Amino acid sequence: MNSQVQIEHRDLIAQIYESVMDQNGFQQFIDKLEQDFKLKSVTMVIRHSMTHDVKGLWLTGITQEWQQKYVLEYAKDDMLARHIMISPIANFYASNIDLQHLDNFMETAFFKEWIIPQGIMCAAGAVIVNEDNWLTQIIVQRGFEHPPFTQDELSQLNLLIPHLQRATQMRQRFIELQVGQNFLVGGLDVLAMPTFLLDESGMVAHSNESAKNLLKSQTHLWLHNTYLRTDNSDITRQLNVEIFNAIEVSRGKDIELNNVILLPRVGIMPLMLLISPVHRAGSPAPLGGALLFAFDPLTTPQITVDLVCQLFSLSKGEAKLAIALCEGKTLEDIATTHGTSIHTIKTQLKNAFLKTGTKRQSELVSLLLASPAYFLTVK
Repeated sequence: MNSQVQIEHRDLIAQIYESVMDQNGFQQFIDKLEQDFKLKSVTMVIRHSMTHDVKGLWLTGITQEWQQKYVLEYAKDDMLARHIMISPIANFYASNIDLQHLDNFMETAFFKEWIIPQGIMCAAGAVIVNEDNWLTQIIVQRGFEHPPFTQDELSQLNLLIPHLQRATQMRQRFIELQVGQNFLVGGLDVLAMPTFLLDESGMVAHSNESAKNLLKSQTHLWLHNTYLRTDNSDITRQLNVEIFNAIEVSRGKDIELNNVILLPRVGIMPLMLLISPVHRAGSPAPLGGALLFAFDPLTTPQITVDLVCQLFSLSKGEAKLAIALCEGKTLEDIATTHGTSIHTIKTQLKNAFLKTGTKRQSELVSLLLASPAYFLTVK
């Protein structure tokens, strides 16, 4: 991952994770994406690939009316959307780079009645997650006052996708947790994301297994007398301020929150800390509390072979192969590690493709990374 690009867009990445608990979802993220990449509009939508039914929607730079017209009247003529849906997920594609033979397209009602009236010159988009034909998509557009998309910009946008995959899975999980707040601690324990529950005094009342493993694996964040501390005293003070602000908000106070703390590490991406108030509806007294989520861009959550077998109906050999690919290993590496032939490995890969409906290694990896296998911890 390009470190310079990460530095330039680390605020944007932080905003992705802040969206997990934001009452407005990903709205602030797409607002910032529009500014950072000089876009005309951004749409983030959960849409069915066959019916175009919409479950969730965040817009900036485009009105709700125009978006509804698109879904109800013009979606079938959108060549870029069709290209995205039949192409490998987790990649951005641009109309000015990836589409050809557009002569007939300019005669469609979509082009004449939807694109031209809004002054759209080109668009780019990606499928972030595909779950049972429900596609989490992000579409960005530029007008005639903007330059066309470049391959370098698409590469930069692609760097955001793994973060969006994790954040959308996290947000869905916490929406579900709101239904049963009494099971909050149990819910935290099944999350692969390192998560700390803080009480009204800022003490760590509970940390899930992933959080405990994080504290053991690095020296930048630790517990001191049940309080979180970092290796930077200034950042520790800032962290404490944001924790107590979140606790005050959980008690009903109107305080502006910073939410995200980046903990620098020499030569590598910072550890990202996201703080959110815990709202205890129906509690007899506003005791207050907060959640802290930690994300290390350099680590991948642990995954079990049995869970992958159950989720995707793979054999144990096929599951081990898929997990190894997610760890960045080559087929040759896997064959050597497993003590088998490259022919056997290729046969297992072919079977994994057939069972998961994927065609390329990158698609198989994206499917696993966006699945509950990497989001939930199963004991």
